[in-house]
Amino acid sequence: MRASFMLLLVFLGSPGLSHADTYKWVDSQGVVNFTDNLDAVPRKYRKKVQVTPSEGTSSGAPKQEESGRNEALENRPGTAAPAPGASEGPKMYGGHDERWWKSSYAAIRGELKSLQDNLPAKKDDLEKLRRKLALYTYTRNRIAYQEKLAEVQRDEERIKALTEQLANLDTLAATAGVPFDWRQ
Repeated sequence: MRASFMLLLVFLGSPGLSHADTYKWVDSQGVVNFTDNLDAVPRKYRKKVQVTPSEGTSSGAPKQEESGRNEALENRPGTAAPAPGASEGPKMYGGHDERWWKSSYAAIRGELKSLQDNLPAKKDDLEKLRRKLALYTYTRNRIAYQEKLAEVQRDEERIKALTEQLANLDTLAATAGVPFDWRQ
């Protein structure tokens, strides 16, 4: 019984006996994905799917290029093709629309500018507190200096983190092909 079960597994798992096409697509993070089930491909990537027919099939389905469309995928039963002249909705890059990209850039740049604009004044206050501490070694002067120093360090760390976030967002936008004017 065990041998026949193993033989059945080997028989069903043989690559020469399977007749499924392979579908390949690249997601918004740049990860290459493969599947043998077209329904497993997210709808937003179906227009860019590359079809590789299996060796055992004679479907003759052409491999799809990134910029082209595969008519076999478009005309599949159960999938409705958009009507000619119909609006496809807002342009999506990396799974996000124009409003998301612009607001993401604006939020990071706004906070970054605010921190950078306020940092010189905080550093001046820190220097004044340092001088005051050198002249008058009161506990309150030391506490005020330490608090201001911690605040300046927090702001500098946040500026560094926001700069990295902005660089990562730029990389993501470039990978997704986001138009340059959306990145302003």
